[in-house]
Amino acid sequence: MPQNRKLTVQPPPDGIVWIEDYRSEDGTAVIPGIASRLGISVSTYKKWRMRGEGPVTFFIGKKAAARIEDVEAYLAGLHQAAVLAARESAATAAHDMRPPEARHHHRAGRRPAAAAA
Repeated sequence: MPQNRKLTVQPPPDGIVWIEDYRSEDGTAVIPGIASRLGISVSTYKKWRMRGEGPVTFFIGKKAAARIEDVEAYLAGLHQAAVLAARESAATAAHDMRPPEARHHHRAGRRPAAAAA
């Protein structure tokens, strides 16, 4: 009986990425998959995909894949949303800020003097 050996993942077609990281055709470089490009684990991305979150994916055979452009567009959308949120937050924060309150500095172990009546 032949020994069990781990099959190598075939690289996807040009312009496509798998969910998992994979090696280039010559085997020298590791190409980041969708999950690595998003900075999350493969299992987290699979959960996102089941909820309809993240970049658009499709199947090639039994492997989930996405176009690189779709992954980059998704990341660009996240960046744009973060920039807009930061701008809105900065605009409202400047308007809604209270003036600083006076600080009362007391020496350790001493109580403030009582006002003379």
